[in-house]
Amino acid sequence: MKTGAIICEYNPLHNGHLYHIQETKKAGITHLIALLSDDIVQRGDTALLHKFDRAALAIEAGADLVIELPVPYSCASAEFYARGAVQILHDLQILDMLSFGCSGKPDTLRKLAGLSLQLLTPDKIQNLLKTGCSYPAAVYQILSASLPPETAGLLLDPNNLLAVEYLKAMQKQQVSFSSLMIQRNSVMHDSPEASGIFASASFIRKQFFHQETYQQYIPDFTAALLSERQKQGRTADFYQLEKIILYRMRMLSEQDFLSLPDMTPELAGRFRKAQKQNSLDDFLNTVKSRCFTMARIRRILFYALAGIRKEDFQLSVPYARILAFNQNGTEILKKLKSQSRIPVGTSLSSLRKLSPEAERFAELETNTANLYGLAQKQICSAESEFRMKINLKNTKK
Repeated sequence: MKTGAIICEYNPLHNGHLYHIQETKKAGITHLIALLSDDIVQRGDTALLHKFDRAALAIEAGADLVIELPVPYSCASAEFYARGAVQILHDLQILDMLSFGCSGKPDTLRKLAGLSLQLLTPDKIQNLLKTGCSYPAAVYQILSASLPPETAGLLLDPNNLLAVEYLKAMQKQQVSFSSLMIQRNSVMHDSPEASGIFASASFIRKQFFHQETYQQYIPDFTAALLSERQKQGRTADFYQLEKIILYRMRMLSEQDFLSLPDMTPELAGRFRKAQKQNSLDDFLNTVKSRCFTMARIRRILFYALAGIRKEDFQLSVPYARILAFNQNGTEILKKLKSQSRIPVGTSLSSLRKLSPEAERFAELETNTANLYGLAQKQICSAESEFRMKINLKNTKK
């Protein structure tokens, strides 16, 4: 039994993801864990499909067990996203390999990760963030002083930046599992163009919302479920939350803004300036500048909406919540029962009773689920968080 893991959003699951899973299994992985983001994802957006739907698609694509990466980590900068994800996988104590994509050469990225640990001190990063630098720009500025620009420039690619953050988190936490980097050759992250049967998730979402063709870029089972959920009014759209976001922003004081994660005084001033805007686009465009990425701004919106606090990022994820599994997955679960350092379960109601930290994470999950329910045309509440039944797929992959 050789157990691998992929940290993913699958928003939605496309042909590139399918390729990644297949290549990971070619490396000798017999049992595959997908660590799947919650319904609010890293770019500060609502996932197109609910996490239980995305978990089912992950199993269909070849994963054997799907575990949730909860907020706040699923809706965080690359550094915190990677830290929370690696912590969960490390605490499971059964992993042999973590597989992730990149566009740079693996050996170069490993060297960058080592140098980053030496050069990217928290003080240096924070000082640049306070001046308005984005995190990628701060990383580049520090590393370019010691490295050739083309080498430091690799980290301006989101895939490479996340790969390096995974490697850094693995070194910091002294994990026992190895890394497997799969080269992304045809379509880069957020690419506005498709290539053959491959397209980025952002391109596919754009096609979906503009009612243009996208089916050739996703597996048939993704296309079928996406079509079904669209007809049911159960796909989510960030802009469905427009009035809620504008209302929440108008209610916040300067001190309220400053208390939010990833906020600086300059950025808080831009949020305050945007408070009187009457559309979400006008609000976002008023806040955005060369120094502050749209993803960072949108994440902050969700921190305010879901009640995520700075101190929440200091908490280790206190449990592993199972979203889906197949027959192979039952073999992973048996091993987890005796080896995992954190509790593993399917019931949020039960998991939330384990500790004050677990109660806090469950509260944030509930807040997020309520938001997600309002982002759908067919509005629903957070009840699914507590009532969803885990279906065992009988097919052994």
